[in-house]
Amino acid sequence: MIQVLRNCRMLLPGRKVCSGDIVVDTVSGTIKEVASGGFGGRGESEIDLSGHLVMPGLINCHCHAPMTLVRGLGGGLPLQRWLEEAIFPVEARMSDEDVRAGAAWGAMEMLSGGTTCVADMYDHDYGQVFVDTGLRARFCVPGLSIVPGRLEQCITATRDWNRWMHDDVKGDVYMDVCIHSEYLTDENFCRGLAEANKELKRRLHFHCSETRREHEECIARHGKTPIAYLADTGILDNGGYAAHCVWCTDDDFRIMAERDVALVHNPTSNMKLGSGFARIVRARELGVNVALGTDGTASNDNLDMFEEMHLASLIHKGLANDPTVLSPWDVVEMATVNGAKALGRDDIGEIAVGKKADLCVVDLDRLHLAPALDIANLVVHSMHSSDVVMTFVGGRRIDLKNKAEAKAKLLAAVKRLGLIK
Repeated sequence: MIQVLRNCRMLLPGRKVCSGDIVVDTVSGTIKEVASGGFGGRGESEIDLSGHLVMPGLINCHCHAPMTLVRGLGGGLPLQRWLEEAIFPVEARMSDEDVRAGAAWGAMEMLSGGTTCVADMYDHDYGQVFVDTGLRARFCVPGLSIVPGRLEQCITATRDWNRWMHDDVKGDVYMDVCIHSEYLTDENFCRGLAEANKELKRRLHFHCSETRREHEECIARHGKTPIAYLADTGILDNGGYAAHCVWCTDDDFRIMAERDVALVHNPTSNMKLGSGFARIVRARELGVNVALGTDGTASNDNLDMFEEMHLASLIHKGLANDPTVLSPWDVVEMATVNGAKALGRDDIGEIAVGKKADLCVVDLDRLHLAPALDIANLVVHSMHSSDVVMTFVGGRRIDLKNKAEAKAKLLAAVKRLGLIK
């Protein structure tokens, strides 16, 4: 079946903006044609998008979707107190049912705001939520040495889920390997996961050098930074994506570039928790692929990737005292094609023939979006997730018709956890 998106502005590879039509093969879920002069044929389905911008679906490379359950909890606390006093006690009471309710609400929030793919990290059994909502995902069982049997659980769950997804579901929700962090794993765990990953061949999702304390305590323990230590265990041999990296050194960045480890920048979360600012300009200079993530809604407090683009742009211009640092196009690419690269993908993140038809449609007829003189600048500095009016994943328009049911389950879970009466 052919679907034609007519008369839209389009954000295209090569940093181009043009007007025309996008032709989608809804059977394969891919883009069949990008017609800047207009598509001469007809489709079984057509949508007139005059006055709208179509851009690649956004890719959130570090998230904890179930944390919608604790949105804003512990605000104002530094990271370790935030975790130990506000977050961990509630998480210890969470059931699989609670976690699925939070993840479903998070997935719907992302889809409504134009995010079409997420890399998610959380405990519990909740991957089916992404299958059900239609959000592309890479999720994981976090590696934690303090949990007995967790290494075997990580390996078995990843192998079994991915086999089931590939052979039976034929969907796009796969498990990557994961450690929560250097400080919550030991060397035997990292080496064991690295050995298993020779067969699994998955990218590693992990937190890294989020705080000065974390970074310096690793050096005290191992005589090396977290990145250098993890590289020596072999756990980075299949590449990966590291969240935060606020305190990484130039040598860390060189290792990341060499090992194909992307830096996932989380500006909102890092500022709210007072962790500092990742040196993403320097990382890019040294060849590191930089993507964007929201982190969870307890340290953000939303899953708005437009907000992450906006803050990433402003922070680094201010830090450098240089308005030319990070062009709008640089930042748009961090939220789209760079995110795809971080996850080891070349089939999403761009509007191009043969790519998956993952699309974000923005209404340009908003007071704060006119006149649309510089589209890339508009995306980064004016748009919000609430400006998104349609989201397509694999050519399928996402319909959040179960929103009321999902909210009822979310609130029931929050009540069970004792957070509201």
